[in-house]
Amino acid sequence: MKEAVVLNLVEGPVRFTHDGQVSVVDAIRAVSMADDSDAIWKKLKREHPEILPHCRNESVGENGSVMVVNSKGWEMIWLLLPEYLLDPDVMQSAERQESNRAAASG
Repeated sequence: MKEAVVLNLVEGPVRFTHDGQVSVVDAIRAVSMADDSDAIWKKLKREHPEILPHCRNESVGENGSVMVVNSKGWEMIWLLLPEYLLDPDVMQSAERQESNRAAASG
């Protein structure tokens, strides 16, 4: 991603490519306020692989790469997202990861 366009929100930064694609994990975190947007994205893409043709990995310099999605793919994610926010397995995974982070930093 050649110098991503970054929108800084309270929930954290949301990165966009210059052609308008958005970082999937950033966008999920921003609209859901979920602590673990990674867990939601992993489950979403596993259960709905039809989203993946609308995604691509984009280089973010020294930090590796992020998955970005086009507008059609984001629309698909947006429609599916509510069921994942209510999924206790995803939320338990998020709680476990938050607990691990707290233990590691404590």
